[in-house]
Amino acid sequence: MLPTATPPPVRGLVIAEIVVLAGLNIEQLVRRLILDGPAPAGEVLYFAAGLVLGALALLRRRFPARTATLTASGIVLSLACSAVGFLFEPAAAPSGDAEALALAVLVGAACHRLPRGHAAVLAVLGGLTMAAAPVLRFTDTFTTLSIAVVWALLWGCSVIVGLMLRDGEARREAALAAARDRERLALARELHDLVAHHITGVVVRTQAAGVILADGPEQELIKEIEQAGAEALGAVRRLVMMLRSPELASQVTAGGLVETIEAAVGDDEGVTVRLADGLAELAVAPETVSTVHRVVLESLNNARRHAPDARSVTVRVEPVDGRRYLRVEVANDGLRPGRVRRSPGGYGLIGMAERIGALDGTLTAGADGERGWRVLAELPLPGGVSAAAAPEGGAAR
Repeated sequence: MLPTATPPPVRGLVIAEIVVLAGLNIEQLVRRLILDGPAPAGEVLYFAAGLVLGALALLRRRFPARTATLTASGIVLSLACSAVGFLFEPAAAPSGDAEALALAVLVGAACHRLPRGHAAVLAVLGGLTMAAAPVLRFTDTFTTLSIAVVWALLWGCSVIVGLMLRDGEARREAALAAARDRERLALARELHDLVAHHITGVVVRTQAAGVILADGPEQELIKEIEQAGAEALGAVRRLVMMLRSPELASQVTAGGLVETIEAAVGDDEGVTVRLADGLAELAVAPETVSTVHRVVLESLNNARRHAPDARSVTVRVEPVDGRRYLRVEVANDGLRPGRVRRSPGGYGLIGMAERIGALDGTLTAGADGERGWRVLAELPLPGGVSAAAAPEGGAAR
């Protein structure tokens, strides 16, 4: 099974973050607050802000789900210090490298992990906070402006790194999803081509034995074997359908066949529905009902899109071939004379053909007469395995 969890952070990177943030804070503590004698209030305030922001930056790894809260808290703290510096002008020499680096790390983490809207808001606020902090806190000199430019560049680098990590993670997830899809489709093909193939052969041979031993005492046992084989074949088909279209597996219709067809047609008065007598009592597997819904719905949508001038649209559903197959036909007369409609290669028809093929059914779509266009699907019914599906004959009709 392919891994899906986010890989743990590299230990060396975590250690480097701790060393750099701790080093900057220790350097400021020793040089500004100890060696230079009693520190002014501004120095103490900005040092404490850098210390707290560094702790918030490190906590983002421990609590990744709270990245937004940690980043917002860091921005608010930095803005509060800038407001104090602007309003009260406490004495302080230009400093704050630890605070700027920690805030940049938090902004980069927000761009990496948060949804786009939240990440954009926090990134903009973080950029404004970092660019304005030196100007608001310290005397307006060339050095102060230089620090503001450096902090703004640091913010830009953090945003770029965060977006690169975000893109890399998205690509990794896409690659994992593609690998899972390939694995799932390969398994579906093996089930369809091997397991279902052999079960079909067992059912067909059991039917043949039932014909040969029609008057024998084994008739009841043969019917039970045939029924068990048909049920096993239906289970394999359901599994193949779920493997090929997992997002549609939860959409298998639980209602009856007639109700499903009526739900697909809806309130469209321009559609004529013709259902065979006794269709409501027909034994139909849930995956077949769901596929009928998909065929009718997709065909009607195509008719509305490509044949808006159609005068009649007809949906016809009936069992055929001795109730071994269910035929679904959707036809319209919206093809203008002389106009050639494109071949049925759209994604909707491709998906429809995949689902029908998973049930060993057939799908045809094309022009019908001068103005007509018809989609015709035939789906096997429970117990409806014909000799055409025998191992020697390949797939079902």
